[in-house]
Amino acid sequence: MANDLTNYDEAYAKAAAQYVNQHPLSGGTFLSTRAGVLSFGEEQLPGNQMAVVILDSILENTYYAERFDPDNPSAPTCYAFGRRKDEMAPHESMQSSPEYFVPQHSECKGCPHDQWGSADTGRGKACQNRARLALIPAGFYSQPKGSRELTLDLFTDAAHFANAEVAFLKVPPTSVTEEWGKYVAQLQTAHRRPPFAFITRVYLQPHPKHQYHVKFEMLEPLPDELSPIIFRRHEEAAANIITPYSPPQEREQAPRAGLRGLRR
Repeated sequence: MANDLTNYDEAYAKAAAQYVNQHPLSGGTFLSTRAGVLSFGEEQLPGNQMAVVILDSILENTYYAERFDPDNPSAPTCYAFGRRKDEMAPHESMQSSPEYFVPQHSECKGCPHDQWGSADTGRGKACQNRARLALIPAGFYSQPKGSRELTLDLFTDAAHFANAEVAFLKVPPTSVTEEWGKYVAQLQTAHRRPPFAFITRVYLQPHPKHQYHVKFEMLEPLPDELSPIIFRRHEEAAANIITPYSPPQEREQAPRAGLRGLRR
């Protein structure tokens, strides 16, 4: 057993180094942070927060030729996914619908839309640089009757972590480096482990300049006995985190599904 735990320590350390390189300091079910409200479908999560295991993350760039309308969302004109910022380029799946998707440059590095000041207003970029996180619930927040405080009940059943539904969260550009990147670096520096080795509190906090930030707080390490399960879930998430966009006319209305565990 001791040798098994040592092997997982080494594997965690290797994964942590990969994550910190991915986030240097300087189609599935998606959660929403629109207007600074953390929600799943039409349901706001208690306290604007959730306790999760973040199984994987990937960088995502999206460029919209027309002004984005949150009430009538459509697919971006050009998009990219990548594990490293310097490897980002228009995703190959765009080639399936050239009548809609138009690559704006051979690679994201050097693209005029990925430069500061290219946005229609302000000093931002026309291309939005986000991080997409794949996560599963690790517990649920509730508010006892007569109390103003929220309580957190963490899951302990291994079967939950083995079978919990994966959801996705897009981290806004203003929170990618300042919040998510710093969190990844802190875990690697202090523990030599990647995000999926911990239970993480994800919450939204008002920000004077950016309306809100998506914040991350390490609650506790996952028990070592869950390591085989979590590594398997991490590998599954890594294989499925990229979901290409579809042109508006091809997109089907997905059935509404509940994410069991985020709220009770």
